[in-house]
Amino acid sequence: MKTALLSLLALLGCASTPNTPDTPHFDFASDTYRLQPGEEKYFCYTTNLPADRDIAITRLTPKYGPGTHHILFAQALAPEPPGFSECPVLTKQTWVPLYGGGKDSGPLELPPQVAFKPFNRGQQVIMQLHLQNSGDAPITGTTSIRTDYVESTPEIMQAGIFGLDNRHLVIPAHTLAATNEMSCVLNADIDVFAVLGHMHKRGVRIELSRGATVGAEMLFQESWDFDAQPITSFELELKKGDQMFTRCTHRNEGDTPIVYGESSDTEMCILVMYYAPIGMPGVCIKT
Repeated sequence: MKTALLSLLALLGCASTPNTPDTPHFDFASDTYRLQPGEEKYFCYTTNLPADRDIAITRLTPKYGPGTHHILFAQALAPEPPGFSECPVLTKQTWVPLYGGGKDSGPLELPPQVAFKPFNRGQQVIMQLHLQNSGDAPITGTTSIRTDYVESTPEIMQAGIFGLDNRHLVIPAHTLAATNEMSCVLNADIDVFAVLGHMHKRGVRIELSRGATVGAEMLFQESWDFDAQPITSFELELKKGDQMFTRCTHRNEGDTPIVYGESSDTEMCILVMYYAPIGMPGVCIKT
């Protein structure tokens, strides 16, 4: 399967194609939200997919409203309140992510014959927003995500998300290049087709490598820009037993050390890989 998937990627690529009005899709849109200067909030919009068909999600296209820090689109394993409401939590163990994006990450188009397959007809799904108003005036807006789909068939491979999340960050005051790293040994073969790095306002660089030591075989490197956090099409075949490393570089010109945190004013070091077929645990965490 891995060779076949990589061959498809090489021939057809992961390049985005424009949405067209007649493409089957669902539009998930938040209600209007309002944030005062300095406010930071989480909102969730919860609804159900149609109960009369089996679908496979082939593309997700977010439309970011003002103040958007990240969007998470997930399936719910346990019932969630319907509609739009505040949900002051980063994530839950009962949420199975399908799409995660930072500021202006853009669309995710899955390779041919690869898709996210909802667990059930009528599956409950959640669009979660992390919002921050870092300006001097109130902001008002909406955020949405368009979900394109096809009829689900057995031939379509189920995609998944695997993340490396370093929560043990030490970023001293008055430093321009504080590095923190973590490692994780894979317990399955996976074919990666896209990657997403996530840091906050003091991020400088994020790296993914493989081998006995950090940086031994550099696989992915990205200079960090908080205002542009792209999902990058990226072909990578990983094997069971591979030791993976992430290394993040942060700067801190202030007088106070910075540690891991959910707020945009703290820091993170996360590398998300979109892959197929599904089978890996969802995340490898260093605490």
